[in-house]
Amino acid sequence: MKKPAANSLISLLTALVILLAAGGLSVVLVKNLPVASSSKSSGSEVAVPAAIQQIVCPGLPGENAKAWVQGISAAGSAPATDTSGKALGEGSAQSVGKSGLKLQLKPVAGKNAVAVGYVSGSGKEGENGFFADHCAAPSNREYFLTPGSTTGNASTLHLVNPAGAPVTARIQIWTEQGPLGAKVTQKVPGKGHASLVLDGQAPGFTRLGVLVEAGGAGLNSWVDSTLATGAQKAGAAHMPSLASPATQVLIPAAKITGKSSLRVLNPSSAVATLQVSLLDTKGETSVPTSKKLQVARGAIFDIPLGGVKDGVVAVKLKSNQPVVAAVFAEETFADKGTLAVYPSAKPTTAGAVLVNEQAANLAFTGGRPQKIVLISGEKTQEITVKPGVLSQVKLGSGVWQWQSETESYAGQLVGDPSGTFRTIGIGKAAREVAAIPVKVNP
Repeated sequence: MKKPAANSLISLLTALVILLAAGGLSVVLVKNLPVASSSKSSGSEVAVPAAIQQIVCPGLPGENAKAWVQGISAAGSAPATDTSGKALGEGSAQSVGKSGLKLQLKPVAGKNAVAVGYVSGSGKEGENGFFADHCAAPSNREYFLTPGSTTGNASTLHLVNPAGAPVTARIQIWTEQGPLGAKVTQKVPGKGHASLVLDGQAPGFTRLGVLVEAGGAGLNSWVDSTLATGAQKAGAAHMPSLASPATQVLIPAAKITGKSSLRVLNPSSAVATLQVSLLDTKGETSVPTSKKLQVARGAIFDIPLGGVKDGVVAVKLKSNQPVVAAVFAEETFADKGTLAVYPSAKPTTAGAVLVNEQAANLAFTGGRPQKIVLISGEKTQEITVKPGVLSQVKLGSGVWQWQSETESYAGQLVGDPSGTFRTIGIGKAAREVAAIPVKVNP
């Protein structure tokens, strides 16, 4: 009777040894296997070696668009060249065609360089209006809002690929009634340009939203529209890319007129409830509403702003769902009616702008009080940013850079702030382009 018991004991000890060995082996395996990626893991950042940087200045309606560009790096100024290798003359204007101006910058003393600058122009007959945008690097994801595709309006999405390898774009389109069922696929050849007529994809809608998702090195995208009121021409509009969906969206500066509105795209799968306010140099004013401001899932909605606080203001939007927004304002240019579009901005702690007489004003807003010091060579200028207030500064000519302790929203005003202007995005500061950060698993 004892032998079975002894055999059981031996079996138990053998099993225990096997389990312990397996446990030890699993520990060894865990230590030697690569860590699986996780959405909660932020990873670490490594610097990619310096390389040639691609930049595109967008095309604009009309035929007289000009770009002002200057290269910068952490090691000093950097010469920008076109695709043929011809260097741009510093301080001279460059002609920009419908497909944009492709530029590149080589590293300086082992540091990445980037072009800081903008493009502006006015429309020819039938395309009356003033237009401006900033020159930027390619992106893998960009959002747009357009005037719509009702009779007479025509909107074209431009896609530029400054890199040598072809890039495929997937394009999602939304209307005021919701998203179109299928995404549109568009291939853009290396160092090439492609376009998509949006009203051909979604005709007869009052409002359109667009998302461009690009693989590879990314694309530069923008939307140009010709406008009409019935059979009558009503000018043109240029739509720059907008800040990605967020629960707080801010347009750094817009000129509010009697027929201005905040256009909001809700790409999420739930209803978005909104709060809107306008900020000027004196403080913040809420946009009054008789009922809740809500945007159905996948829809686009306009919120009237005219008469609340006319003039130059920042527009702040809070939402319980991530949304995309821009200000659309009817205005008069050269004694003719047209449409101004003021884009949203992403929060940042650093930036760089090229300043000249046409683009000397910057607008800042932030959630915390802080002082921002702007530097251009040996020149410095300081601006105080207060919560709930639009802060503006006028700078002298040159490339100005800054960094701040906390995030703020910034935009550069191109044109006359007391008359016609457009708000454009902000370029990267030299310290941001010294090395490109890449997320990797720890």
